[in-house]
Amino acid sequence: MSHQSLILTQKAGKDLSKLQKQFNANVKKINELKQQLKDDEAALRLIVTKIQAEIIPVEQKHFEKITELVYVFDKHHDDSFFKKKEKAKIADFIINKSQELIEGTGNEELKALYDKYADESFDEMNAEAEGLTADLMKNMMSSMFGVEFDDDADVSDPHKMQEYMARKMEEKQAEVEAKKAKKKKTDKQIEKEEKIKEEAKNISKAARSIYTDLVKAFHPDRERDETERDRKTEIMKRVTQAYEKDDLFELLRLKIELQGSDIESLTMADEQLKYYNKILKEQVRELEEALWQLRMQGSGPMGGEDLLSRFGGDEKTMKAKITRQVNKLKNNIKMVEQDIIALGVKENMRRFLKDYQIQSDFDDDFINFLPPGFFR
Repeated sequence: MSHQSLILTQKAGKDLSKLQKQFNANVKKINELKQQLKDDEAALRLIVTKIQAEIIPVEQKHFEKITELVYVFDKHHDDSFFKKKEKAKIADFIINKSQELIEGTGNEELKALYDKYADESFDEMNAEAEGLTADLMKNMMSSMFGVEFDDDADVSDPHKMQEYMARKMEEKQAEVEAKKAKKKKTDKQIEKEEKIKEEAKNISKAARSIYTDLVKAFHPDRERDETERDRKTEIMKRVTQAYEKDDLFELLRLKIELQGSDIESLTMADEQLKYYNKILKEQVRELEEALWQLRMQGSGPMGGEDLLSRFGGDEKTMKAKITRQVNKLKNNIKMVEQDIIALGVKENMRRFLKDYQIQSDFDDDFINFLPPGFFR
């Protein structure tokens, strides 16, 4: 059933009212968002499947080669051939690469290598970094939202931070409401609150009236025919699911589909349209949020950019993007393999260390540690 069946049309040359135009715009937007959500979910499932089958194995080999390169540096560190300053550079390289590999791949074995060269153990460094990050987040959230953090507040990860902030914001809102309740309300404030309550009641009633009509028509309990009872049971599942989600769009669509009517035959007085539009507008907001959450859900495994932006498109485009990433990793593996052979020679390592600058950050892609054409 297309969204077109929910579109109000012009009758007898009479222009659509503002509320009718808003209704049509909301219906079209909801249909577009639902289709986009469905398409994106399917695309994301396919992308993840292809990444696991085609990219992850090559990426794993890439990490293994980088780890092998790190051990080449470790082997050279205790060699008397290298001077004190050169050994400091070797240690710095090992510390940085070990940290990146541990954090990027979860390779716990590299902690021993990191601890061998760092002033403090990896676990100590990580705990300190997490503490600094937590303090930074607390200060930022306190500044932005005016929330005070308890001394024992556990905000060690984004999920816990989100839960804590939600709880504190609720408490803060409750305090504001309590203060408001103590103040004597003006007649205008009382009138406004009553209007909001009445509006909420009418919005709920608008969806419930459609639900009630469908329940009366399709409830299976009084149906004697077993086949028809099974059919109505399935219909009621769809109707109830839409009602529990406050999905007015789907309820209207089901009413038209199941009862063979059209949108014009429904009660669409201006007052009714007003409440329909409020519900549909809220559905638009919820669908937009669902789309955003889907993209955030797909931004973890491969880095900052979400997977749909990085690998999405039609089947041909998706395949090309995946293949390009696989080829990039394979090329990187070849370059690292060349670096392993070249840097295994002490004289080549010395040439590399001559231009190497001690620093805390390296390229996050782990690709080509040497200047272009250094040993090639």
